[in-house]
Amino acid sequence: MTSKTIKVAVVVAALAVAGYWYWSPFLAVRQLQTAAQKQDADAFNERVDYPRLRESLKGQFSALMAREMGKSTDDSNPFSALGSMLGLAMVNQFVEAMVRPEVVMQAMRSGKLSPADKSQADTAAPPAPTTAKAADSDKPKWTYERKGVDKLIAYAVDPKAPDEASGRVVGLVFERSGFATWKLTGFRLPALNKQ
Repeated sequence: MTSKTIKVAVVVAALAVAGYWYWSPFLAVRQLQTAAQKQDADAFNERVDYPRLRESLKGQFSALMAREMGKSTDDSNPFSALGSMLGLAMVNQFVEAMVRPEVVMQAMRSGKLSPADKSQADTAAPPAPTTAKAADSDKPKWTYERKGVDKLIAYAVDPKAPDEASGRVVGLVFERSGFATWKLTGFRLPALNKQ
């Protein structure tokens, strides 16, 4: 091998590694979507940080509750503090119910975070016949927003919404964990983040 061939090989290898590093979050999103479609819980759970997902939702719901309680707080009412404590306890229970592998998988498939998969709620009933075109039209479109080199937010956009920003359903936050390993670490719920 000549020194020119070695230099070319080193440059090509460096470009390949840089390209893989740059595109690795998109590959992670695709792998998570594939695992969700195949209902492969093991492959799916490898790419999800459930404790951080819970903290993400608890923070958003707690902030929403604090805002709502602030609007209607009456300092002379002795039960307002009790209501706040009960509300926070309910948030914790709700989040625990929401952040389960089957619910997170459904969010990856449908772009919506809901406690029950309506399409699979009644397993005794046969599925309604649909064409591939109709099934594809109901799937969310995904848009991506990079936040620096270590964070990517994949937004599910309602395919029927005319404007992407107004049609956003849920955002999935992915963070780098190592050189090119990414994990799902949080949710962005537009309804909860509106000021």
